[in-house]
Amino acid sequence: MLSLFGSGIGRGIAIGPAYVLKNSDIEIPHVALAASQVNSEVKRFRAAINATENTYKALLKGLAKDAPKESAAFINAHMLMLRDPMIMDESIKIIRKEQVNAEFALQTQADTLIKVFEQMEDAYLRAKKADVQHVANRVLRRLLNIVSHNLDEFNDEDLGGRIVVGKDLSPAETMFIKDRKVASFVTDLGSQISHTAIIARSLKMPAVVGLHGSTRYINDNDMLIVDGMRGIIIINPSSKVLREYKSRQSKIRARERELNTLIKKRSQTADSQRIQLLGNIETAKDVKALTKVNAAGVGLYRTEYLFMNREQAPNESEQFREYKRIASSVGKPVIIRTLDIGGDKQLDFNYPNKQSSESPLGLRAVRMCLSHIEIFKPQLRAILRASAFGKVSIMIPMVSNFDEINQILTIIKQTKAELKAEGISHDSRIKVGGMIEVPAAAIMAEAFAQKLDFLSIGTNDLIQYTLAIDRVDDAVNYLYDPMHPAVLQLIKQVIRAGRKADIPVSLCGEMAGNVQYTRLLLGLGLRNFSMDATYLLDVKDRILNADTTKLRYLVGKIMSSDNPSEARDLLTKLNQI
Repeated sequence: MLSLFGSGIGRGIAIGPAYVLKNSDIEIPHVALAASQVNSEVKRFRAAINATENTYKALLKGLAKDAPKESAAFINAHMLMLRDPMIMDESIKIIRKEQVNAEFALQTQADTLIKVFEQMEDAYLRAKKADVQHVANRVLRRLLNIVSHNLDEFNDEDLGGRIVVGKDLSPAETMFIKDRKVASFVTDLGSQISHTAIIARSLKMPAVVGLHGSTRYINDNDMLIVDGMRGIIIINPSSKVLREYKSRQSKIRARERELNTLIKKRSQTADSQRIQLLGNIETAKDVKALTKVNAAGVGLYRTEYLFMNREQAPNESEQFREYKRIASSVGKPVIIRTLDIGGDKQLDFNYPNKQSSESPLGLRAVRMCLSHIEIFKPQLRAILRASAFGKVSIMIPMVSNFDEINQILTIIKQTKAELKAEGISHDSRIKVGGMIEVPAAAIMAEAFAQKLDFLSIGTNDLIQYTLAIDRVDDAVNYLYDPMHPAVLQLIKQVIRAGRKADIPVSLCGEMAGNVQYTRLLLGLGLRNFSMDATYLLDVKDRILNADTTKLRYLVGKIMSSDNPSEARDLLTKLNQI
């Protein structure tokens, strides 16, 4: 039995066998063949092609009914490439002519094709080199009998109840395991406030990140305990430890049943202050969880996940169907955030200046959308069309100056005019708000509030940018501090700006779902919280037992403190009232 310690995510406990992700690099042997071996080698190569094709067919057959059309198109494209003479026939020619093994012949031909694609001027065609290697790798693994554990659309393994173990997971990979009934994941890298961690919370999935070496100590099918609350994983636990953790699991489930009794209770403080509890979602499938806890609506719909794990951006029609589905099914206010790509959230398909968007300070979020109207405009049209089917609002991420706001409002106005001319229904008075995520926007909140219909504080990035910390870099994430006086002053400033302009202000970062900060935020005047459905009832429990008149004195002392340690001590007292 071995214990490893990292940063925990979620309050749950997972127990199950390990599923260790394998390195995708494949070592290609170079074997010279005798003339008598060539025909057998060609036969072995054809068999690998046939087996790979059958795998693709099985993947097609197993696609969910509501899977994007591009998923089937993607698999079909790879099947066609598999049988393309430039891959199949040319590889066979190399086997015969050079009398070499199938693996070496296939990779040689793949390298030749990749060089051809690399020299093409069109960015879309250049990107096809990745498809060539992807198809070649499928066949190579079959030839070499490599069991490959990769999280991509070609993984057809049963992951139910398993615990994924890897060096790191991207948000796209985390989204991939969303519907695979994975019990948990643990990674060597990562932080509690990365987008991967945010998705894990939305899945009600306990996880531990930042373990620095888990892949060295864990083997496939090792029995693991993942304690998301304490940030501990236990490898091959003793029967005594296993019984103890199963008992803890039962207590967690009992607490959840207790919280369920609050579902129908009105969300208000002990001194009758009405509080709006909204939910954050990534896909339409998350709506069910919000309905279950009686959320007041959707405070943040992260549309970027509709753009992930695909070869090109979803078109207007596909986006409209998804947004309409959400607006119709929620039956309550829905705030749709426009595409927020950048940093640790990246798209598979290429677009100009993509490399810049990989920086937390680069061409991301609203900057990227304004630079790529061909991506942004179809999304705006789709959101506006969906607004005819529910109470939909538009939220713009990472606004930082008036020029951006004015450009956005002008584009929305133009898009409305186009839809009206085309006779397409939409809400002509749709609300447009901005996410306050950078210090400049928080400082300018009073002015922004004159232009926008609502403000939403994104504390995850606001803290990152205020404290100059890359929140996915676990070498510095210990400095990530929601209680830093500068952060609290900026939050207070935004709330005050909203109150002065008489527009709603919500908070949709991880602070909103953390009960440690619920009373602090109430004392600062926040009345709209948006969080993952998993945490809504916990926060509601804190709200029902809070008296805002009694909170103000201690919250005032916290705001007057310039010492984070002292502020945390005062926060502890605040939570004991």
